[in-house]
Amino acid sequence: MNLEQEILKLKPREESGSKTARKYTFQKDLSLYLLLTVHEKSQDYVFLFDFHDDLVVLDSEKNPQKMDFYQIKSKDSGNWTVKALTKKEKDKLSITGKLYLNKINFNKNTNSLNFISNSSFSFKKLANGEESLKRSKIRATELEKSVLKELEDAIKDEHKITKTEFEKLTNFQVTKLSNKDSSTHCLGELSKLINKINPENTINPELAYKQVFNEVSRQTENTFGDKSITNLEELIDIKGISKRQFLEFLEKAGLYKSVQQEWDEIKLSLESCGIGYIDLMKFKKYWRDVTATLIKDSNKIPLEKLIKEVQKIYEEEVSNGFINESTNLLTIVNHCYQKVSSSFYDEYFIKCLIIKIINE
Repeated sequence: MNLEQEILKLKPREESGSKTARKYTFQKDLSLYLLLTVHEKSQDYVFLFDFHDDLVVLDSEKNPQKMDFYQIKSKDSGNWTVKALTKKEKDKLSITGKLYLNKINFNKNTNSLNFISNSSFSFKKLANGEESLKRSKIRATELEKSVLKELEDAIKDEHKITKTEFEKLTNFQVTKLSNKDSSTHCLGELSKLINKINPENTINPELAYKQVFNEVSRQTENTFGDKSITNLEELIDIKGISKRQFLEFLEKAGLYKSVQQEWDEIKLSLESCGIGYIDLMKFKKYWRDVTATLIKDSNKIPLEKLIKEVQKIYEEEVSNGFINESTNLLTIVNHCYQKVSSSFYDEYFIKCLIIKIINE
């Protein structure tokens, strides 16, 4: 049985679905940061989000042979100790127990097991006498023997096994990302990557980050439900992204369009509907405002409520047949606007938001 067959055969025992707390934003940002890092170094890859572990990286889209597993945990204070890593809660595995389960499930293809956090590791001194708290990356092979034994004994006890390969496979890493402002660092890394791909770009980095982060979020929050997955390509569509897809996403999903370029396209659509000049200028004024607000106020409750309301209205009107393929853009916008209850934002702000949601 090859690795693709193994992956399809062994689905995760539970699916977590949508996660909105700050620690899950950190998880998504760190997954994105790793994606940007691996993208520069690897000829091929597939990232699977929240599948068996927080992040799984395959070495190939077509014929994967190796898997790298990442467990991502944020911590508001304190450091990680052996006790914290091996602590079991009720019927759940400990952190190290869950991480090592990946090796048990994919015995022949596990390339590495990685635990990453914003907090340091308090393992006393390492085998070479160095302080573990001063290190940003620690290989299990560097641990002092008594510390390594404590970790391995806990894994053996949890999984009822007599030996492990924990020492040669496992890495502990402290990330640069803050769990309170992880997006800032990711934004910088994404800007660097886009500048390498297209030095002449006029991309708004905040807008680019938001789009890529939303794609990672969408794949992280997707669940299988009752879907029958028959090949790796279908799995990637639901839970992952390949290098090929990420390149296509960077090139085609609007990351290379400035606000002006976006407006030029919308302007043509509105003009084809016979819109008047004064009305068109109102749309133009608010288009830039909406774009900026979606970046700086994305987590504010009034905007979140409005976005959800517009999405619901649009989906219901399409489902009920009031909006179809022949309905022009201006008619759709005016129809949906009449059903919006929010009075917090101006009329043309809401109408521009409706257009953005339609075009997502």
